[in-house]
Amino acid sequence: MTPTHPTLTRRQAITSSAMALGSLALAGRAAAQDKPAKAGEVITVNAIHQEVDFAASPQRIYEALLDARQFTDFSGGRVAVINPVVGAAFSLFAGHIIGRNLELVANRRIVQAWRVVPWPEGVYSIARFELNPKGAGTRVVLDHTGFPTELAEHLASGWQENYWDELRKWLAAHPG
Repeated sequence: MTPTHPTLTRRQAITSSAMALGSLALAGRAAAQDKPAKAGEVITVNAIHQEVDFAASPQRIYEALLDARQFTDFSGGRVAVINPVVGAAFSLFAGHIIGRNLELVANRRIVQAWRVVPWPEGVYSIARFELNPKGAGTRVVLDHTGFPTELAEHLASGWQENYWDELRKWLAAHPG
C-alpha cells in the first residue's frame, strides 16, 4: 500500500522551501562561527535593508533582474544564467553568485535563495526585492537576511556597487 501525502499548494511549497533554506543559513552561520546552535536558542541574524529609487517602471526593473541577457549587460558583461521560473536555479556575475528563485510576482516581487560560491556548502541567504511604483519610476526595497555575519558590510556595499549603481547606469543608457 502506498502512503498518501497531502498535496501542498504552490504557496505552501514556496514557504516551506524558504523556511528550510533560512534554517540552513542560520545553521551555517552558527557553524561558521564555531558556535553550535542550541535547542531553543535565539540567534540574532544580520540583515541588509536598502531602498533605491530608479527612473524606470517596475516591469523594466523586474525584467532586468530576471533576464539573463539584460543582467549580463548591466553587470558589465559578467555572464548571468537565469531561468525566470519559481524553483529554477540562477548564476550571476560569471558564477560568483548562485541560487534559486523562490517566489516571483511579475513586476512586484522577487524572492531568491542566494549565496556567494565560496560560502560553506549548503549555506544560502534570502534576498527579497519588492518593486514599488513611485511616480513614473520604481522604489526597489531589498531585504537580505541569513548571510554569515562577518560579511554584512561587504555584502551591503556589493549590492550598491554591483547591482544598484550598475543598473542605474545601464538604465540611463538603455531607456527601454
